[in-house]
Amino acid sequence: MSFFNQPIQIGNLTLKNRVFLAPLAGVSDIPFRRICQELGAGLTYVEMLSATAIAYNNKRTFEMMARHASENVLGVQITGPTAAQVAHAISVLDKQGFETIDINMGCPVRKVVTAGCGSGILKDPERISETVKLARSATSRPLSAKFRLGYTRENINVVNTVERVLAENVDMFTIHGRTRSESYSTPCDLSGIKLAMHTALANSKPVIKVGNGDVFDLSSALKMQQETACDAIMVSRGALGNPWIFKEILSAKKVQPEFSEWLDVVFRHLDYQEEHFGKTKLAAILARKHLLWYSKGFPASKSLRDVLNRVEDLNDARALLKNYAANTPKDFIRYAGSNTDLSSDYDPKYEMDRKLDRGVGDEGMEQSV
Repeated sequence: MSFFNQPIQIGNLTLKNRVFLAPLAGVSDIPFRRICQELGAGLTYVEMLSATAIAYNNKRTFEMMARHASENVLGVQITGPTAAQVAHAISVLDKQGFETIDINMGCPVRKVVTAGCGSGILKDPERISETVKLARSATSRPLSAKFRLGYTRENINVVNTVERVLAENVDMFTIHGRTRSESYSTPCDLSGIKLAMHTALANSKPVIKVGNGDVFDLSSALKMQQETACDAIMVSRGALGNPWIFKEILSAKKVQPEFSEWLDVVFRHLDYQEEHFGKTKLAAILARKHLLWYSKGFPASKSLRDVLNRVEDLNDARALLKNYAANTPKDFIRYAGSNTDLSSDYDPKYEMDRKLDRGVGDEGMEQSV
């Protein structure tokens, strides 16, 4: 059994393996989570929620908390402008039945940070301590925190952040190996993660250490684990259009699905999309980004993406894919004969996070800005 395919204990919660899906804002809805779970993800999360939106009983935010009957284990992530608001939100989330709750102190999106949330918390070390302290008092469920190396490269404070969250008794923490000011073009700093991980080794209480950043395949997952001594890894952008990454890491061998398998998974994702969102224009619009990510790496796929990016009906998307499939060999391997891979300059999350300024449910953030 590979290292990643071993169970792991977070507080009183036992997870089947050590490969987690990050709570991706604007992405981690039920259909996407189900696909990732089926391909092996040991832990998935509802996308990041706003504590302010919860305080306002925002309808959209509570809809985002929905879970499918097949989701036996599901986490939730929260961020907020004050420690008290985060704690209040966690007391609400505690009653929703989530198996684990995470505090986000790493989101880089401008409007999230401007509202004093996400990685904006890192600028105030005392607030880090207060937030986790009040959060810990608000729930007995496994509690974790996710953060970056610091706000800027000149203000790296990740060791101090680890010391603070450990002092307030988190069960797990996740470190993304960049600062808030660094874009995805800056390589993940594994040495920075390692330094902080070693800080946790001196802690007398058991805590799970998770590495995050630039995990796109088995080799990068192994590099993260071996160079940082993390106990588990969290996959973010690497799962976009490639949920097979979980299968690859867990099986410890390269996984490149043939076209027929790829098509089956994409159609299943569309079925889940329709089941959850209905036969609506919204369902098709929300599926577009996934279809763009899925269709990367096949011959003449740019023209396919151009039309998929305009679909307003899921049946139209299915018809386009069936037509494309008729002209693609069933045994064609994705990215065959191409130097392009999933860790290339193609960066959809950067587009969403930094250029389009997508973050926590917009309705809630508008009230917290």
